[in-house]
Amino acid sequence: MSMTEAQLSAFSAVAGFTPQLCSVLWRSSVLVLALLWCAWALWTGYRGWAAGNLNFGALGGCTLRLALALIVLMFFMLS
Repeated sequence: MSMTEAQLSAFSAVAGFTPQLCSVLWRSSVLVLALLWCAWALWTGYRGWAAGNLNFGALGGCTLRLALALIVLMFFMLS
C-alpha cells in the first residue's frame, strides 16, 4: 500500500526525512546486526576449533550455514 501525497508530505515535515530513507535505515540495521551475529558465531567456532573442542568439519559446516543464511537474508532485504 503506497502513501498519498498528503501522507508523504506530512511524514517528511514531521520526521525530517523521507519514508524511503527510513526503510534504508531499518534494512541497514537488520543487516548490520546479522553481520555482527555471524562474526560472533564464527569467532566462537574458531575458538572452539583452536581449543580442540570442535573438529574442522563442524566448523566448516557452521561457516557454510552462516554464509547461506546471510545470502538469503541479503537477497530478501536488498531486493
